[in-house]
Amino acid sequence: MSNTIDHENIAGEHDSKQIDSQHIDIEEEHKALIQSHTPAGWYSQADGRQRYWDGQQWTENYTPPPVTTTSAEGDGKPSVQRKRSSRVLVWILATVTVISLIITALVQVNTNSTVTTKNAVIATAHHARDVANAKALVIENQLASAGLPIQTAALTAATKIAADKAAAAAKAAAAAKAAAQKQAATYKGFTDGLENGIVHRSTATNPQGQPVQATAASCTVISVNATGAGTYSCNVTFSDGSSQTSTVTVDANGNFSNK
Repeated sequence: MSNTIDHENIAGEHDSKQIDSQHIDIEEEHKALIQSHTPAGWYSQADGRQRYWDGQQWTENYTPPPVTTTSAEGDGKPSVQRKRSSRVLVWILATVTVISLIITALVQVNTNSTVTTKNAVIATAHHARDVANAKALVIENQLASAGLPIQTAALTAATKIAADKAAAAAKAAAAAKAAAQKQAATYKGFTDGLENGIVHRSTATNPQGQPVQATAASCTVISVNATGAGTYSCNVTFSDGSSQTSTVTVDANGNFSNK
């Protein structure tokens, strides 16, 4: 019986187990990556129905079983336009998935990884690509058979969303208009009271020092509070035919003075 230890075989078995473990970890990360990068939406199941993915997990919402649709010519084949649209969508999703898988696989390989580990990661990425392509073909066939019902439902939903947005915008515009009209009416009450006070309760002198009477006034709001106290811009016409525009301040008691 030989007591010699085959160090090369033991090292080889250790490397093989380490590679298998890394391969399993990469496959698990690939699955998690696919789920985390899959957008929310309806996706085909093995029984032909569509199931809703909310971006994090599967929900219990399903669509009815697929209904085969035919082209406008009545030849019993799926519409060419729908098939082309579905094919483009499916291959885009497949391409994005494959790229994500390859990037994730390459990130796992650091500068200290062995050539054997790199080859295992690359092989795993290639396998993931092949699986994604196969799934893409299945989804394409299912979309081609489902076609028209899904497109009709999507169009109906989009139309409803647009109508709801338009109704909300119209309601907001009406509310804003009503608020503006209410504020304008409030300001009109403030300016009417001030104009009346200027004409009947104010005194003034002209540049020659002679007393003159205000015969008319036109005021606009500059900045006021809810009671009308604040500043106004007023143009006042006097009994000698002259006029003057000045800033008038009104206090909380309704008293006014010009600057």
